[in-house]
This record gives sequence, structure tokens and C-alpha cells, in this order.
Amino acid sequence: MIKSMPEKPIDEQFRLAVFERISRHTVGIATDNNTGVGTGSLISSNGERYILTAAHVIAKSTPDTLRFWLRSAAPIREKAAILTTNEEVGAYTAGITIPFVDMTQDHATDIAVLRIDHSFQLPDGSAFYDISSSHEFASWPEKSMDGLSLFMFGFPTDNSRLVQVEGCRAFHFLGCASLISEYSVDLNLSAWKKLSSSVSSAKHFVFKYGTYDKGIGPHGFSGAGIWIVADNPSRLVWNAEPILIGVSHKSFPISGLIAATKLPSIIHVEND
Repeated sequence: MIKSMPEKPIDEQFRLAVFERISRHTVGIATDNNTGVGTGSLISSNGERYILTAAHVIAKSTPDTLRFWLRSAAPIREKAAILTTNEEVGAYTAGITIPFVDMTQDHATDIAVLRIDHSFQLPDGSAFYDISSSHEFASWPEKSMDGLSLFMFGFPTDNSRLVQVEGCRAFHFLGCASLISEYSVDLNLSAWKKLSSSVSSAKHFVFKYGTYDKGIGPHGFSGAGIWIVADNPSRLVWNAEPILIGVSHKSFPISGLIAATKLPSIIHVEND
């Protein structure tokens, strides 16, 4: 587990319950013959179903070359991939292809939305997140966000391991990991002058990336959803179900920060 940094400590049982829920909506994404790793979220809107991720995760890949790791019905296991046995790897779902109708990419916000064919059936353990549950946060109430715990679950590159090689194709097991950080208004007022021009406060927000005791970095978390568990923007009350507020897309190792696209930009792209 990535060590959390919010001022208010998170109860371990609550943490596990939150990430169990978030993992239902999360997919691992393998690109370039399984040499590239990213993360995405399963979302639904107006009867359509999508995978939401960062555009650079997909890059120039075509949908038929992508492989997705979906949550199985078994409890999640936050474990260093290098420590897993072949038997444990076999207990997870294999990377599968998913039929897509179309794909939308917005490089200005680094967001990609892949619309899933209606014929596809999710396995037990996975579920689509109704994006309308997040609409209350679409106006981005900055002051009300201050101090909210941010939850991220994904498949960082450092937590994967080689399983087998067939010719020039290397197949990796994608191990999961989680992060808890905190939204800071002060940080989001002061950080931008030190970061690249590829991110801005208009479309993105930043948060501190934690330290990990086994050396797992942020790469591979790109495209992961950023979730909160407040029931509305004005009250810091934990809700039974996580609420999606953004998508991570860029890390700044020197500053120890991750940038994420704000929900209003995501909803705009998803509705296009």
C-alpha cells in the first residue's frame, strides 16, 4: 500500500472498503504488446458505457491492440507483483480485448473516452460507475474541496512483473496499488508556476504523491480515476460510495506531485 498523507488518518477497515468499491470501476490497460501500462475507469452515461483514461495511455494504439485487466470477484490483493507466485497470477482475470464502437481523445486535457459495444458483458466483480453521480462536482467548488481525502487505485508500472515472452511480445502481470492524498487549495494556488505549461489550474488540479516503502513510482497510474467519499461539495461527510472527480495524467517526480484533469473537462469530452 502507498502510504497516505492526509492530516486526518484513515481507518484501515474504511480504507479497504473504499478501495474495494473503487476497484470495481477500475481497469488495467496494457498497450504496445503489453510493454505499456496504464489505468482506466469504467463509466456509464445515458445508457452508453465507456472506459475513461488518459489520452497518452492509449497514444496511437487501436482498440483491437489494447488489453484490459478487469476486477475479478475475489477480494483485491495489494501486493508487490514481484512477490506473487504463478498460482496467484492465475487467480486474476487475464488481459482481454473489449469491443469498442468509437474512441474520442482530447489532447488538450489528455483525456480519452472509449465507447464500449453493447454486446460486451462485464465479469462478476466489475461495475460501471454512473458519471451522473459526479455532476454535483462539475462546477468545481474550490474552497469546499480543501482538505478532502483523494483516493487513487491503479496499476503502476513498478508493480508489474514479466510472466512470459512469445517472440517479441512480453506479457506482464499487472499488480495493483493504491494512494491516499489530500486536496489542498493552497497547493493549487502556488504550484503552477513551478510546473510545465502542459498543465494549468483551469483544467487540472495537483496533489501530493505519497512515498512507497517498496519503491513503486507513479508511472502506470496515468489514467486512474481520482475519487472522494464526501456526499456533497459543501460538507466533508464520508459517503457510502466513492465519487469520481478527476483523472490522473501526469507526474512531477521532483515536486512529488501528480496532475489530474478536473471533472468538468471530463464531462465535456464524454458528452462530445
